[in-house]
Amino acid sequence: MPDDNTDLENAYTAGDLVNINDKNDQRVSQTATSQYAIHQYKDYVAESSCTVEWEGQTNLDPATKIVFLQIYNLSGTPGWDNLDSDNSSPVNTDFILTADIADLTNYKDGSGVITCRIYQQAT
Repeated sequence: MPDDNTDLENAYTAGDLVNINDKNDQRVSQTATSQYAIHQYKDYVAESSCTVEWEGQTNLDPATKIVFLQIYNLSGTPGWDNLDSDNSSPVNTDFILTADIADLTNYKDGSGVITCRIYQQAT
């Protein structure tokens, strides 16, 4: 699993980008065999705080393979900070991961962009 916020290999199409910005029950699927399913998002944030929210579902039981929402921390020793997780939602059913971040100082790059990811271990 990537230790930094380098772009992932699964590039989204223009249609995928529309779907992830709307709560429209359209999915961006990913197959994860013997690895992690990871979706990563980079967004410009003008304010000094924000709410991060992800809505989706998985076909792997979160009770055995927890789903995590993280944000990339650029300060000190850079790395991923956990924001929220789910270990109880049923498979193939929408659930939401969310977090209020009061101070984005450690998370915004020089262009005001934050990087978040959702991941679940496949095996």
